[in-house]
Amino acid sequence: MQGFYRNHMEEVIKFFETHHKGKYKVYNLCSERLYDASLFQGKVASFPFDDHNCPPIQLIKLFCQSAYSWLKEDIVNVVVVHCKAGKARTGLMICSLLLFLKFFPTAEECIDYYNQKRCVDGKGLILPSQIRYVKYFEQILTHFSGEIPPARRCMLRGFRLHKCPYWVRPSLTITNHNGVLFSTKKHPKTKDLMPEDFWIRAPKKGIVVFALPGEPGLTELMGDFKIHFHDGQGDFYCWLNTTMMENRIILEGTDLDGFDKRKLPSPGFQVEIVMIDYDGTIPSQVKPDQDSKIADGRSRNASSSSNENNANSEQSKATGKQNNQDDVFSDSEGEENSSSKGNIGHTSSAAKTVAYQDSGNSVERMSTMTNQTEQLALGNKEPTNSQSNASNEVKIDGVEKTSIPNLDSNVIKAIAADASVFGFGDDEDYESE
Repeated sequence: MQGFYRNHMEEVIKFFETHHKGKYKVYNLCSERLYDASLFQGKVASFPFDDHNCPPIQLIKLFCQSAYSWLKEDIVNVVVVHCKAGKARTGLMICSLLLFLKFFPTAEECIDYYNQKRCVDGKGLILPSQIRYVKYFEQILTHFSGEIPPARRCMLRGFRLHKCPYWVRPSLTITNHNGVLFSTKKHPKTKDLMPEDFWIRAPKKGIVVFALPGEPGLTELMGDFKIHFHDGQGDFYCWLNTTMMENRIILEGTDLDGFDKRKLPSPGFQVEIVMIDYDGTIPSQVKPDQDSKIADGRSRNASSSSNENNANSEQSKATGKQNNQDDVFSDSEGEENSSSKGNIGHTSSAAKTVAYQDSGNSVERMSTMTNQTEQLALGNKEPTNSQSNASNEVKIDGVEKTSIPNLDSNVIKAIAADASVFGFGDDEDYESE
């Protein structure tokens, strides 16, 4: 069947044996199809990765070095690069090779040249993520003298969807080249929820957010990773690399693979991705020397607070927007204390906070959540009394840290049920005056 729209193997062999005998080397990029190298006199090298996806960034450099070594052996040597259709994966690697060989100074020029030469309609390399990886390689050549920088270790804190219509509530799968790192369909806090239950509406119209209350983040990331959004109107996804990006980025719909093929349009849709640098310890916003003072102060106030619950409830409604202790999505402290270690254009982003706010009109329904989240910061729970302070301390890498309470799926669903309970502490979540 493939012979109707692809070249027969026998014809390909005959062509190269006739016009480039002994002077060609074949590069197979297909992960789904291998073949006997002896068919091409043993001159076959495989650099496999999946169709419609991106390779490990190190693979791009290895391919370019191998092709360059072959080409410089003889001025008449040629390289034969192919994937399944000979367009996208092939385009990614050939454009990277053109950069490596200094045919053109920029990724844009290499991609334009390739698209003009490869396809009549100029649509050879068009997937946003694959274009992004050619640009990543350009940055590596420009800023790192062609050496792949060490992978930067990060914690993925969560997502914010901008200008998001009500029908867009995707489930999530995050993977790397070794397998699945996180899935809303498998995580214990989200596996029993519908996507509309764990995407939480921010006060500003058209914005929804996703984070895991009570956990430092969704997953640890290091190097290449893929975010796949599963949605009824059509899936979309993107490949990124922690070393080549900032901790907080916003992707347009045109930056997402497959987004243009969705059934319903979503004009202006954006995905904001929030990470922090991560060293394996739980991010903390409370200085160690302040822990005992906070615990002592709250122990002394514990007995009197029970008589003032009603007054505090009314006061919390007035001060909810200013209270940033109860964070579920705050990355301000993490970014201030450990600025981005990537060497490419990392800029400090403004601190943005997601805070629980007491709604004041659904005390019974939210009582369980309030008990668990009253003093919760993402990655940090301040002790409410001396007993809880002792029971919640755990050791991580030999250092005492405060453990994170386990908030189950019912709590997440309760938060999502009332938009007033969950909001960002920055101006972006509120309508402009």
